[in-house]
Amino acid sequence: MSQKRTEEITCPKCGAKGPFTVWDSVNVEDSPSLRGQLMDESIFVWTCPDCGHTVYVTFSTLYHDSTNQFLLFFDHKTGDKDIEDSPFPDGEAFEQFNKTYRLRFVHGINNLKEKIFIFEEGLNDIVIELLKYFIRNGIIAIQQGDGEEKGQPIPGNYFIGRAIYFTQMSADGEQLIFSIARPRGGVESHFALSMDLYSQCLQKLALDKRFKEDRNSIKNVCYEWVEAHLKTPV
Repeated sequence: MSQKRTEEITCPKCGAKGPFTVWDSVNVEDSPSLRGQLMDESIFVWTCPDCGHTVYVTFSTLYHDSTNQFLLFFDHKTGDKDIEDSPFPDGEAFEQFNKTYRLRFVHGINNLKEKIFIFEEGLNDIVIELLKYFIRNGIIAIQQGDGEEKGQPIPGNYFIGRAIYFTQMSADGEQLIFSIARPRGGVESHFALSMDLYSQCLQKLALDKRFKEDRNSIKNVCYEWVEAHLKTPV
C-alpha cells in the first residue's frame, strides 16, 4: 500500500503556506497514477495556493512494483557513490520481498526512471550497466542514432560529462534504445544496441561469480559498482 504524509510548505516568493503530500512509499498496483507523476516529476512539485509560484520539493521514497517484482529505495542524492551492498531490512513488512524481488538503491531521478524502464521490460540491470560501462571505455563502439551526425562513430571522449540512460525497447523488440544526456540537462541524441549483444552479455554474466545475484541484499547497481566488481579477482 502506498503511504503518504502531509507537510507544510512556505512559498519562497510570497511567504504563504500550504500543504504538500510526501509519499514515503509508492505501490504502483495500489496507486498506478503515481508512476506517471514520478516519471514527469509532478509528484515533487508544490504550487503556492496564493501566488501560483511552483517549488520543486525533493523527498525519498520506496517504489514498489509487485507485478515485475522489484523494490527501489530512492533518493535524490546524485553525488552518492555508495557501492557496498546492504543487508535487507528485518521485520515482517519486508519478509515477502527478499526471496524473489530485485532490491536496489537508486540515487537521482533519472536513474530511478531508468531502473523502472529496465525492470518493466524484464531486463537485467547489471547487464545494462555493463553495456554502458563497455561503451564508456571504448570496448563497444557505437554510432550516433539521430541528428546530423547519424551513423557516425562516437569518439571515446564524447561521454565525458554526459550520462547514458536506457529508455525503451524498439517496437520489434530487437534493439535496446539508449539516450545520451546533455551535461546541463536534456537529451542530446540516441543510439541502439542489439538484443543479441545483450543476450551474449547476459550469458557471460551468469558464469561470472563476481556478479552473482544475492536476493538478500540491496545494491546500488551503477557505473562505480560495476567497475569495482570488474576489478575484483575472479
